Amino acid sequence: MLVVLTLVSFSSFTTISAVEDQFNVNLSVTAPGVDGASPSVPTGLMATAVSTSQINLSWSASTDNVAVTGYKIYRDSVYITTVGATNYSDTGLSSNTLYAYTVSAIDAAANESALSASASATTFSAATGGGSTGGSILPLIYDVISLPSQTGALITWKTTVATRGSLSWGLTSNYEQGITSETFFDTVHSATISGLLSGTEYLFGIKVESGYGRMNSLGGQTFKTLPITQANLNANHFTATAKKESILLKWNNPTTPNFSEVRIIRSSSFYPADPTDGEVIYEGTEDVFDDSDVDIGTRYYYTLFAKDLEGNYSSGVLASARIPIPGEVTPKGEDSFPNLPPAPNVDPLIASLTFFDFDFIQDGKLIATTRGDESIMIDGAKDLTVSLDYRKVPEVLKTIAITLTHPVEKDRTFSFLLRVNKEKTLYTATIGALGDSGTYKVNISVVDYRNRGLKNIAGELVASAQALLTGDQKFFSVLMIVLSEKIWYILLLIIFILVVLKTIKELMEQKKKRKNIGLLVCEIDEEKKVY
Repeated sequence: MLVVLTLVSFSSFTTISAVEDQFNVNLSVTAPGVDGASPSVPTGLMATAVSTSQINLSWSASTDNVAVTGYKIYRDSVYITTVGATNYSDTGLSSNTLYAYTVSAIDAAANESALSASASATTFSAATGGGSTGGSILPLIYDVISLPSQTGALITWKTTVATRGSLSWGLTSNYEQGITSETFFDTVHSATISGLLSGTEYLFGIKVESGYGRMNSLGGQTFKTLPITQANLNANHFTATAKKESILLKWNNPTTPNFSEVRIIRSSSFYPADPTDGEVIYEGTEDVFDDSDVDIGTRYYYTLFAKDLEGNYSSGVLASARIPIPGEVTPKGEDSFPNLPPAPNVDPLIASLTFFDFDFIQDGKLIATTRGDESIMIDGAKDLTVSLDYRKVPEVLKTIAITLTHPVEKDRTFSFLLRVNKEKTLYTATIGALGDSGTYKVNISVVDYRNRGLKNIAGELVASAQALLTGDQKFFSVLMIVLSEKIWYILLLIIFILVVLKTIKELMEQKKKRKNIGLLVCEIDEEKKVY
């Protein structure tokens, strides 16, 4: 028997017809890749009134053949919102009012389950909201946990009844640095604090208020932020000096116990950015190397990386030199980054960088800065770490270099690189103690290779190298450094004040003379009247 079939495909039905012995077959077919199964119905829905205007909902999670993506919430049979969690706080309600809720589950294909069983609750009345009834319970605070980071902390706590809380923190029991407040009533609470100093102990206190208006507090809690991890210590005072037929390199090796050796990389185009970026000309533990394999008239760029016993390298310190051609006049202060125009020919993120985007760290603590004064006070007898948040610059090929100029010997400079850490969170570098007191001029150069641009950022490091001084003594020591460097301004100010005082004194003396003359005239007039 010859049978001819015609197949017509739809999303859910297929019809088959035969020329002979005609028949119809209806089949329920799911198209490939289409999810037609609805999630299971949510169970265990609970509604709890926690204030005059809030009811908290919670329920058990639904299941699905693929995945549950959310839950639709209905109040008094009217849809109000969709959430991803298995709880919800319904706010803005009227006091002393009964509300009924149901919940359904949905998946990515917009399949919706049937509605859950209903749960109801009545918001507090305005009278009981003041705590005047015997049913109000004093909320207790417990399970306080602090999870500090380098510059912040996550504080969590629980309460025996639903409350709305606030958390205050500071360096003293006055909690003077900030406060954060909750919007919803709940029994599980958390607060995130940011912008803190690393390696520093903070005090915090918690205040809570229930929906009945009953309040409680817990103070005297403490946490300590984590110290900032120091990058591998660089060598110090790396210099390159051009001689007649060679370039002499000198440096001071790191004094840390885990120092292994240094590696010097050379390039004739630009500063090598990592220990494999160029020609290795020296590896070892010495602190001097004479580079004789050089051509007269060619500028050479050197980066020295210090290596520890685990094989990790420091960010790198920089030096550059060029043997002049005989008879050539060598200009002083030659630019380390030639043929690169300044901003704005750089990425907008680089163009927007300021001195305050860079963090300066000693003893694992972030040094506080004052915006508007590009000057950082440091201890010149301690290692210094400088870092920049990875997110603040674009992911383009770039060099971030910092150059320090000695307070007295202005032609004595020291440059080092900021390199990205393993976690790709920071560009960072650590240098040894500067040693000498005074104000070090800081120039931060960010080279944008893609846009062939250079952004320069200026600032100052005010260093006091007296490590054994107390905090107050350090302050006055740094103050004397600043005053000594501004002596001419101070002398001019003193002279101006003396001139003003002298002028005031002369005016007062003239006024006194005029007053005496006036009194004398009055006495003469009185004598004339007598006679």
